[in-house]
Amino acid sequence: MEHIEYPDLDTWEERRHWFESLEDERGRGGAAPALSEQACALMLDLQAVYCAGAWAAAVILAATIVDSQGRFTSTDPALAEELAWLRRTRNALMHENPKLPVITVEDQWQNRREWARCAKRAVAVAMAALYPGEADKDRRAKRA
Repeated sequence: MEHIEYPDLDTWEERRHWFESLEDERGRGGAAPALSEQACALMLDLQAVYCAGAWAAAVILAATIVDSQGRFTSTDPALAEELAWLRRTRNALMHENPKLPVITVEDQWQNRREWARCAKRAVAVAMAALYPGEADKDRRAKRA
């Protein structure tokens, strides 16, 4: 079986920059009242798998971070929808339906862009769980 190549340095740096910029932006609004030590530690692994392009692993880790933070519920309807999506996607990855797997080996080559979008979305949801402050208020104001 062939393996996916590691990303070139420019790709890695582009992904790292996006991740760190999002964390910086979200962090300005303030962290959750009680940050989970485990959730914070797992963010380091999330950044690594995201930068490496391990898309399914990024989704699974992002959901684990949200679980560690105890934030799979939200009063913000938009965030609630995102949390529900993350939980469904993580569960589909973790609990395979043998007749219809959510990801296949072929997906690792043919659907990388779609899985990259899912990973990016999952990272953003995990950040929202860790940093629910001003960024959520800004998003609600933009919708109003």
